[in-house]
Amino acid sequence: MHSSSPDYLKEGDSFILYHPEGNFLLFYSPGKKFHTHLGEVVFSEKISYGDPVVSSKGETFYILHPNMVDLSMKVKRKTTIIYPKEAGLILLELGVKCGAVVGEVGTGSGALTFILASVVGKEGKVYTFERRKEFLENARENLKRYGDFPWVEWVERDVEVEGFGITGLDALFLDVPEPWRLVSHAFEALKGGRTLGSLSPNLEQVKLTHEAMKKEGFTRLRVYEVLQREIMIRPEGTRPRERGILHTGYLLFGEKTNKKEPL
Repeated sequence: MHSSSPDYLKEGDSFILYHPEGNFLLFYSPGKKFHTHLGEVVFSEKISYGDPVVSSKGETFYILHPNMVDLSMKVKRKTTIIYPKEAGLILLELGVKCGAVVGEVGTGSGALTFILASVVGKEGKVYTFERRKEFLENARENLKRYGDFPWVEWVERDVEVEGFGITGLDALFLDVPEPWRLVSHAFEALKGGRTLGSLSPNLEQVKLTHEAMKKEGFTRLRVYEVLQREIMIRPEGTRPRERGILHTGYLLFGEKTNKKEPL
């Protein structure tokens, strides 16, 4: 049976400080003080996930365990990130699972890197390729905040020029401005029958990548757009919020065949 004893926070543990009027991703340190517009909160030397804490203005906050949405959205950004609304579909379409060996091009701020690393686990491997050193370093620091991920290999490399330098990947994702230029290299890096995915903000980019994948020998090509809108549950009326996370990009997926000709 699983223990129902309190899940006490340790030094450095991440948590969400939640109030209906705002929530914050923080890192625990006994006695730490945090200032909000709803008053100052002080964290005791013995506190567990789920506990309420009361601010200096009498407002009740809760200590919640952060999920992957919280952590991926709170990375320090030097680039745009893969949003959770796309990340879930990316994982499912690519078939990412525990123990998989996966690659991504365009590390950016490391949001997808963190998600991939969390899913494949220490039995798997994530190769993340980025040609800009400052992005790679920022992403590496972002992941360090959340834990130790020795199964992530950080590769400073211009894949368009140099290729991947590895083969046998179970899945591969491209988040770059011109993904069609990497398709031939991706074909060589992937195992047969496995999935290549890409994200592009414009349909012109998708069309070029789609054509390159078809020409190279990828099949079952499909394109999606994922939109997200929250529903407000209120006594005075339940309805969607006026705003949502709408267009951020188009997702393209296809599987590698073992013959390099259009299908």
